[in-house]
Amino acid sequence: MSLLTWNHDGDLFCALTTETGTSEGRITQYELSEARMVPAGTPSSQASPAPGPTAVTVVVHAPAEEKPAEVHFDGTQTLPFAVLQHFMAFVAPHLADTER
Repeated sequence: MSLLTWNHDGDLFCALTTETGTSEGRITQYELSEARMVPAGTPSSQASPAPGPTAVTVVVHAPAEEKPAEVHFDGTQTLPFAVLQHFMAFVAPHLADTER
């Protein structure tokens, strides 16, 4: 699991990557959401970003599955197009070996 965050016009967004399964059964999910700052647990540590409700999810199956990538949108959220472009620029290189 990894979390990439970036700022767009003063708002913080993030891409959460989660991989489950192994080999032929591997599924990777890329989730785009607005990030929220989570308070630190102790006075000596800083607040850190965490994903909010997911606006866009891209599901990538292992190449052996021979399934195309899928995209799911949350119909209740809006986000700037530039944020979607940034997210897709991050995800697109990971799709190259799954396209048929």
